[in-house]
Amino acid sequence: MHQFGRLLRTLAAYAGVGVACIAATSAGWAQAPASTASAKSDLDRQYDESFQEMLRQPANLDALFRFASVASQTGDLEGAISALERMLLIDPNLPRVRLELGVLYYRLGSYEVARTYLEGALQSPGLPDDVRSRAEQFMAQVQKQQSPSHFSGEVFFGWRYQSNANLGPATSNVRLFGQAANLNQQAVGAADWGVVSTAQLRHVYDLGTQDKTTIETIFTGYVNRQFQLSAANVSLIDLTTGPRFQVFNGIFEDVSLRTFGAFGAIWVNDTPYYTSFGGGVEANALLSDRMRSISTFVWRKHNNNDTSYLPTNSLFRGTEYTGTTILQYQLTPIVTLFGSGTAQRFQTEQAPWQSYMLWGIGGGMSFRFPDPVLKTGLPWIISLTAGEQWWHYDAPDAVVDPNVYRNQVDFIGTVTLAIPFDDRTTFSLTGGRFARSASIPNYAFTNNSVMFGVSWRF
Repeated sequence: MHQFGRLLRTLAAYAGVGVACIAATSAGWAQAPASTASAKSDLDRQYDESFQEMLRQPANLDALFRFASVASQTGDLEGAISALERMLLIDPNLPRVRLELGVLYYRLGSYEVARTYLEGALQSPGLPDDVRSRAEQFMAQVQKQQSPSHFSGEVFFGWRYQSNANLGPATSNVRLFGQAANLNQQAVGAADWGVVSTAQLRHVYDLGTQDKTTIETIFTGYVNRQFQLSAANVSLIDLTTGPRFQVFNGIFEDVSLRTFGAFGAIWVNDTPYYTSFGGGVEANALLSDRMRSISTFVWRKHNNNDTSYLPTNSLFRGTEYTGTTILQYQLTPIVTLFGSGTAQRFQTEQAPWQSYMLWGIGGGMSFRFPDPVLKTGLPWIISLTAGEQWWHYDAPDAVVDPNVYRNQVDFIGTVTLAIPFDDRTTFSLTGGRFARSASIPNYAFTNNSVMFGVSWRF
């Protein structure tokens, strides 16, 4: 049973679907890899050169278009828009430019302005087929966004190798009733390949009120299937729904609150582990032009029932309280930093040795750089994240060691390369390390992983 508890308590952080936000260490913030720094320097140089060329030749359409292209790649959408609008002042008969302006305004969320430019492109005589097709595609997206009901989502499918797929200890030497014991070899950490699939679906219904109230529903699903270690198969669903509304209108530019109800369920090896229900509140605030804060508090009641596969599962029944704050800062048009803090309390109903307090901190960065191979015009992204969590349990577990309190420290770090094929489809490659040290050897482990797959947004 302890093996399943260890697996599920760490699933959320490891699988990337839980409440703990994993982030970069201070060293990762200070120094990027050499290749990343080189690409950043090259993009900065292109941006500066094209900007200076545009200043020297403000009526040169080629110079204006080059700057707009580079500015768009760096995320300077406003700069790209300014250059393209200047091109239309010089020559209004440029349907491709009207199309690109429509796309940029769509990316900024200015859907009515985007519609105007897209309609202008579609009304141009002799419009090339490729321009018409792309303009019609974005016009459909604009119409969808202007509807009160919006449905969007992202699905991912990939393959993952783990050096310790069941998150078991490195050796069979463990503690049992306070004495040295040998663990069953099937519970020792073992390597395995598996497939991973995730989905996040989001529906927003705009009520059309002055405070911009919407009903926001988010569904998250996660499934992994191991090739050999079926005991490490995990399935998860989670649903939150509730109103989001603007607050402090006229005082702050963008501050919203969301209250929601929550329901979830987890299965281990196709056996029910627990269902949960609860609720929470989220505060989302734009603190400055470059910084955003998202803070969430959630409580959940966990209902664990005994089964033939998990005969003592009810010992894990309890209530979970979690608070998380994430800060995101746009350092430059191509570099984003973030930091996070998490506090979690889990209180069991009848097993104090399973109750714990968790604290976590972290940070990370993402870096955008021009597509060096596929020439899609969409930037590639490298993300670095790392963080630590500290777990403190309320009482010793008499079955394991009646004289030792369980304390553990987790380090979780990842590096991800995201390569977009188009506006919706992205290939990603992720390397990760999950290392846990613990006061009791039963719970210490290290797991290195590599995952690759394709995601699709709609």
